[in-house]
Amino acid sequence: MPKPCPLSADELEAVAKEHGTPFQLYDEAGIEDQARGLIKAFAGSFPGFKQFYAVKALPNPAILRLLTRAGCGLDCSSASELFVADKLGVAPEDVMYTSNFTSKADLLTAARQGVVINLDDISLVEDLAGVCKGAGLPFPKLICFRFNPGLGRTDSETASNVLGGPDAKFGVPREDLLAAYSRAKALGATRFGLHMMTGSCVMSDDYWTETVSVLLQALAEVASGAGIAREDWAFINIGGGLGIPYRAGEPENDPSRLAKRLRGVMDAEAARLGLAGALPRLYMENGRYVTGPFGWLVARCHVVKRAFGQRYCGLDACMSNLMRPGMYGAYHHISVAGKPTPEDADDPAAEPLNVVGTLCENNDWFAKQRPLPASAGVGDLFVVHDSGAHSHSMGFQYNGKLRAPELLLRRRAGPGAPAVVQRVRERETIASLFAETSIPADLGAPLRLDTPAAATRAEARDGEAPTRKMFVWAALAAAGAAAAVATALAMTRARQTA
Repeated sequence: MPKPCPLSADELEAVAKEHGTPFQLYDEAGIEDQARGLIKAFAGSFPGFKQFYAVKALPNPAILRLLTRAGCGLDCSSASELFVADKLGVAPEDVMYTSNFTSKADLLTAARQGVVINLDDISLVEDLAGVCKGAGLPFPKLICFRFNPGLGRTDSETASNVLGGPDAKFGVPREDLLAAYSRAKALGATRFGLHMMTGSCVMSDDYWTETVSVLLQALAEVASGAGIAREDWAFINIGGGLGIPYRAGEPENDPSRLAKRLRGVMDAEAARLGLAGALPRLYMENGRYVTGPFGWLVARCHVVKRAFGQRYCGLDACMSNLMRPGMYGAYHHISVAGKPTPEDADDPAAEPLNVVGTLCENNDWFAKQRPLPASAGVGDLFVVHDSGAHSHSMGFQYNGKLRAPELLLRRRAGPGAPAVVQRVRERETIASLFAETSIPADLGAPLRLDTPAAATRAEARDGEAPTRKMFVWAALAAAGAAAAVATALAMTRARQTA
């Protein structure tokens, strides 16, 4: 069952008055407690267990700092994510770098940071060795490979959540696995990990028992073939993918039950394969499970339209704020602040509504013919649940749409204590969309983002041509987000120099 929004209708209105709409709201207490609960559940059955949070799910530095303090490492899949992990001061051994079709520049970035490198293809072994040699670095002592066993599954309606099998672009196939480890060992690796993630948003324990069985079988084969001693296996990483119940009535995953079941499966498989007594540590890298249920996209309805016998509620949010429904056809629960949510279409207070955004694309839908309060309309705050993962991070600027601010509801001081909400990412502005553009001199005057449009047109007629430096700094001032832009520029420079 999706989590209710932790703010009342009056509190949401107060937040909207201060920060405007739309906005992304995250619950500090919910996120922190979920992370600690997951770690505690698995650590009870697997000493040395480590959870690496999948940064791509919600890469806001404030959230990442909260999670690392709760005991999580970080699972990174790009140079930008490695950058933020480094700037947050996360220890290299607490960062897992799993990319795919990785450039040599990004491999060098990972090697220089000393993080745990999880390679996606056998060809990357030589690429990594080459960049390390060129930079005067040793080949990593600890290396891991992502295994694609030829199978994959998901319990969601999203086909692309199947991450393994012959139609998945990820991972080393079985026929290359032994050679990959053998070559890494020859290049100087002395400790090893084995990774597998073949599905996402998984709600069944059976997926995980199969994953552990397949991984241990592969480990036994590689250990024997490559001559890797049992004690040299540092970990097995069963990936992320713990799902959340997006629909009302769906059961939640139970980490404690799952951990105990996996402990039994692992011990049985280890005995069968002759691995008992020297099993490596267990790692996971969940993102959605940790933060997904504790995020809400809040938007205001500003237009109601009737057409072809249907009623449309147009929000000031759109697909750029939450891509999943339009891109995947994914379901997100929706409520209207201050109004009871109908249990089903037969509820006399319900009306089937289409909830849409303002993007100039016909897949910009949050819901189609969803039973919602019949009284919902212009001025109401609509709350889209479970936006704490793969929501803001998947945003875009097509059609000139602006990404919403991210707000953090701090842990309340006690029962009945007032809500404290802090902004942890600024709202994008129209000026910020054009801050990194330039106009060749022969095409006329550059944009003046610090002046009204009419004044800009007048100055262009008068032949005024402000310098590029004036233009950039005016844009930053107008954006009101100089720190955020500076960080983005630094990330770009880091990639260029890596």
